[in-house]
Amino acid sequence: MGSNVFRFPVQLVFGEGCLEELKTFVSGFGKHALLVTGSGPTRSLPAVEAVLATLQSEGISCTRFHGVEADPSVETVEAGAEMARENGCDFVIGLGGGSPMDAAKAIAARLTNPGPITEWAGVGNLRKRARPIICIPTTAGTGSEATSIAVITDRKRKQKMSVVSQHIYPTLSLVDPTLAARMPPQLTAATAMDALTHAVESYVSRRSWAPTQGLSYRAVQLIAANLEKACADGDDMEARRNLSMASMIAGVAFTNAGLGLCHAMAHALGSFCGVAHGVANAVLLPSVMRFNLPSRPALFRELAQAMGEDVSGMPAESAGAKSVKAVEELLSRLPLPRSLSELGIKANSLEVLASEAFLNTRLRSSNPRETVLEDVVGVFRSALG
Repeated sequence: MGSNVFRFPVQLVFGEGCLEELKTFVSGFGKHALLVTGSGPTRSLPAVEAVLATLQSEGISCTRFHGVEADPSVETVEAGAEMARENGCDFVIGLGGGSPMDAAKAIAARLTNPGPITEWAGVGNLRKRARPIICIPTTAGTGSEATSIAVITDRKRKQKMSVVSQHIYPTLSLVDPTLAARMPPQLTAATAMDALTHAVESYVSRRSWAPTQGLSYRAVQLIAANLEKACADGDDMEARRNLSMASMIAGVAFTNAGLGLCHAMAHALGSFCGVAHGVANAVLLPSVMRFNLPSRPALFRELAQAMGEDVSGMPAESAGAKSVKAVEELLSRLPLPRSLSELGIKANSLEVLASEAFLNTRLRSSNPRETVLEDVVGVFRSALG
């Protein structure tokens, strides 16, 4: 049977207004912070000013690095680390969506780990603990505030690298659902579909077990019950709170149980075609679920129940198929594309995309169904529409 491991060293603070509690914790992190935000609207969010005011009130200097693009690159991490070194930063704060938080983790790791960043790809390739990291998510999707993972793009090779290490767990994460209230419907939908993919893939992963499945299952329930509400009314704080909770606990689940084929394929779409990560997962998820269904029908049956489907008296595989249908129907009601063809992906590019996804052995190794390259091509073809 083998053994299972559950590790989670992050101090999580959750709830409306909890950003104010930064002052309770931050004095122990050092005297100079690097505040990492996105290069777009994130840099001017009220939360940025709130963090700066808190640091100032605690006598902590702050250097701002707001050069993080979507899918942060190796070059961006190097630039942020150089700024941190030049200003003598003791710790790093990542504020925003997954990209700023992942960049913050990698910058903090760069301050203590020499050698090329490209050699960090994979599991356990960081030798030293990163500088202390604080994560403050302003979206509800990536779960980066709860993971030991940073996704960094090697633009020279057109490849997304998953850096997985116990050394880049955040020390502290403040998850304040009010910070996500400004998200427009399309971003709300895309980020939540990323979280749903985390929950589904970690639930059926080969490495899943009771503690991770409990978190994954609850995340699926929360997203299924609240995503449409949050898209329809950005001020529905109950829905926002539940999506933030789902994103966070799905992050705890997948950092322990792993992900699967959907994420391997989404990384390929992001690297080669520039498709936003949440959108890629949303479009691919039903096809990947349909492919994986025969391998773990009982678990897919449970996912159907989590999505609110009545599967009483049905055989496991037929009941499991209702989980795929439920995700497809949810996607049809969201302001997102439903097929790769809607994203401009052509049939003649599928083999190249599949070859890139197939190289991602870490993600495929957790997938519940064994895959060969032709399988990945077939799943891409199914998602083409």
